[in-house]
Amino acid sequence: MDEQLVALYHQHVAASFDRQTRLSDFLEREAQGADWHYQVSTATLAFGSTVKFQAHDLGSHAEADNSWMWVWCNPHMKLTPANHDLSVAVRALGSRYGIEAFAATSYFDVGPVLGEDLSGVADHVFGIVVSGELGYNAYYTMPYENGRFTALLRDERLRSDEPHPLARVASVFPQVVASYPVLDQRAALLGYLEWYGYEPLQEAHAIRLVENGTEVLHAEFDDMSRMTNLTAHLRPHS
Repeated sequence: MDEQLVALYHQHVAASFDRQTRLSDFLEREAQGADWHYQVSTATLAFGSTVKFQAHDLGSHAEADNSWMWVWCNPHMKLTPANHDLSVAVRALGSRYGIEAFAATSYFDVGPVLGEDLSGVADHVFGIVVSGELGYNAYYTMPYENGRFTALLRDERLRSDEPHPLARVASVFPQVVASYPVLDQRAALLGYLEWYGYEPLQEAHAIRLVENGTEVLHAEFDDMSRMTNLTAHLRPHS
């Protein structure tokens, strides 16, 4: 298992889930259940006739052999300029972190790379890591005949300044660990708090957040970094 890649997944998984909920809320409000359509030649993801995103194709996860292939490794795919830039950026991540999977030139088995728990959701794992590292607003997975492929979205309509970040963390994080395989829940919560600009205090089996001398968040973990308790002391919203 590539420990650096898995660590990046845990760093970004909660913030990514947060952004994905905003995407879901936007689609529910604006697309009203319209079917999706992805146009490869223009890298456009549309929902009905009213909602369109520029969506950069990242790659595909084939279920039959549990393999992943970056879109730029597909000899039959003609890349848009934006997708070419994405390929360069992903390879640069591979060089920065020493992650061989990011430099792959063909499809590869994700089992030895991600491990048993994460390899089955490789389409999400790569979407989470790359979108988080490169500052995309969301990702979207779509079925194809042999599995699912992932596209990355960058759109100002999906940005939001959260007025009550601590309340959102306390509400969203339990949903994260219930929705995704999160092996290191301690690292995931740290990454989420840091994404919102907090500087949490770390103890042997706890993470604490203190503001103006008052503890506002306390999370406890067992020896396997699984969260056993999360308490937030929230001020009433004015």
